[in-house]
Amino acid sequence: MIITFLDIVLFSTYFVLLFLTIFWLLILFTPQPTPTRNTHRKPLFSVIVPAYNEQESIEQTLLSITKLRYPTNLLQIIIVNDGSKDQTQEIVQTFIQQHPQHNITILTQSNSGKGRALNHGLEHATGEFFACLDADSFVGENALETMLPLFEEQDVAAVCPVLKVRKPTTMLEKVQWSEYIINMFYKFLNAKIDCIHVTPGPFSIYRTALIKKLGGFSEKTITEDLEMAIRLQKHNYRILQSFDSIVETVVPTTWKTLFRQRVRWYKGSVDNTLAYKELIFNKKYGDFGMIRMPTIIASGVIVLTLSTALLQSFIKKIYTSYLSLSAVHFDIITLLKHYTIEFNPLTLPFFKITIAATVTILSFAIMIMSFKLIKEKITNYGKTWTSLFTYFFIYGLFLTTVWLYIAYMFIKKKKNFWH
Repeated sequence: MIITFLDIVLFSTYFVLLFLTIFWLLILFTPQPTPTRNTHRKPLFSVIVPAYNEQESIEQTLLSITKLRYPTNLLQIIIVNDGSKDQTQEIVQTFIQQHPQHNITILTQSNSGKGRALNHGLEHATGEFFACLDADSFVGENALETMLPLFEEQDVAAVCPVLKVRKPTTMLEKVQWSEYIINMFYKFLNAKIDCIHVTPGPFSIYRTALIKKLGGFSEKTITEDLEMAIRLQKHNYRILQSFDSIVETVVPTTWKTLFRQRVRWYKGSVDNTLAYKELIFNKKYGDFGMIRMPTIIASGVIVLTLSTALLQSFIKKIYTSYLSLSAVHFDIITLLKHYTIEFNPLTLPFFKITIAATVTILSFAIMIMSFKLIKEKITNYGKTWTSLFTYFFIYGLFLTTVWLYIAYMFIKKKKNFWH
């Protein structure tokens, strides 16, 4: 039996997959302590909304904030216009005039990036706690009622909400709707062992004094929410996940914009993981150092290695076919006339079939558990079978191209996408 490079890669991937599956299954069925809650305290709260060319959505974003079930006199809303070239400034100013009962401030700066916009807002935030809310996202009315009580323990630095896609209509939007729901299941598992590595822009809540003490948000990275989460973990603070508060967000509507978004997300993940490489396999940081940090990069490495192995195998088969055709002087017709189909079940690649079957079964099991956890039905937005098929069998190829482009960016030292 000849063992190829592809076989070695598949075996190694299968081993890692089985190890992680067993690990996460143990976590799944391990009881999680109920966090201490204080539902009576009503501290001053600030919301920072960084905005760059958000004229299409910012009014509805601000409206969702004003609908929060929270005392108006304890709610501060800060919009930071990051050098928008559209009507964002005018829309916000009109909104402020129409809602005089709310404490709303707009700050303006030249286009300097989201990190700087958040820090600009943080300089003016007076709340004991604050949330950042992307200007294309919409927070549920009960968010503060369900999230703020989780800060009772002093080592809790941040709390994240459930993130969903807002009213998906197209196939691509429904693919991302499924992806977001499934990602929340992964976050559920990570939250059980304090391994959350990203505090998403749509309404993650922080302790204001702590974030100021740590120097605010990074203005150099393209994924400031991930960098902040890793920094909090480095300083041994906890990040909790709430499943009672929902934030909806607008997602890319074309494959091109989705590609740019995912390149920015994943490239930022790699950059920040390397920036905090001292945490990787560091027992001092528990499961976060031993499991979470390595797997941030491992997923990309596995995809790139597997792609390389498959490409090598494909090229080898093409070359073998070329030699066979060359031997008969490219007389394809005669070759087809004498071609016979031989099937021997004993020669089937059972190992590769086992890997494919395992991945497929796990994928569907995770999907079912994810929708059950988030209390969504697969048919909530009509027949979604096409989008589910796309998600399971095509979307993976799309993400592979994302990782391949990121590898190209590292090789060519190309600059990161900021938008």
